[in-house]
Amino acid sequence: MISKTIEAAINRQINHEITAAYNYLAISAWFEAETLPGFAAWFMIQRNEELQHAMRLYNYLLDRDGNVQLEAIAQPSAEFASITAAFEAALAMEKANTASINELYQMAKSEDDFATLSHLQWFLDEQVEEEKIMGESLAMVKLAGSDSSALLMLNEKFGSRRPEEEA
Repeated sequence: MISKTIEAAINRQINHEITAAYNYLAISAWFEAETLPGFAAWFMIQRNEELQHAMRLYNYLLDRDGNVQLEAIAQPSAEFASITAAFEAALAMEKANTASINELYQMAKSEDDFATLSHLQWFLDEQVEEEKIMGESLAMVKLAGSDSSALLMLNEKFGSRRPEEEA
């Protein structure tokens, strides 16, 4: 049985993951409206990954006889001043998600909840990768600047990304 404190924290993290997915969906839609389908597809993959993360937590909570309590999801930003601004928003979201997972991990550690600590290790590793990928992507977009040829090349590169198999 999982403690009520950890249960509530995992429910909050499920909300964070679903909120991130909703935000990535909005970013993807913005890129579609900007006629940049490669970037849109890339962010749709990000969206799908966040939903997978939410389901990992959802299933874990049920496996531990916890109660899933889904919360409201805030309306995401749907407009961005630039491609760079969209990626900056995404990186900030990943950093906030990392902080939330770290907080959950610390809480599980303080309660000696070893099963939750073990489960969260995957999320800690995943967030290192997520921040790295988003940071590198932002750096490429910044390097391209307003060079339309470079941005079109990046659009094609980002569009060639394929979903990874869930571990």
